[in-house]
Amino acid sequence: MRYIKTTVHYGLFYEARKDMHVYGYRDVDWVGSAYDKRSTNGYVFSLGSGGVSWSSKKQPIVALSTTEAEYRGAAIAVCEVMWLKKLLDDVRLLHSDMRVVILCDNMSSIQLASNLVYHARTKHIEVYYHFIKEKV
Repeated sequence: MRYIKTTVHYGLFYEARKDMHVYGYRDVDWVGSAYDKRSTNGYVFSLGSGGVSWSSKKQPIVALSTTEAEYRGAAIAVCEVMWLKKLLDDVRLLHSDMRVVILCDNMSSIQLASNLVYHARTKHIEVYYHFIKEKV
């Protein structure tokens, strides 16, 4: 209650402008927890000038590499984008064919998502998460 009382004047400001694009920013803290060695995934999506969706959660399993942790984080962010695009299309703010840019700082997960070749070194990454290639 003290937090709510001291932050009641805080808010998100959305500028009135025509370029309503959705941008996503995501990052993963690999093995961020010293207790259970799980990575923490975080993302935020903005529409125009303000945030509309965000999350920060531990990943459900222990990632064996930074690439795996980042790639799982990207898959979680893509799931959120699919839901967000559907929602914005339903309320007629965006068209379902509009592209969403997700910014990421891990080159190996970016290359893995954009390269359709299956590599022997990525066998430990579950096949389920390869649906991200279809969305790229």
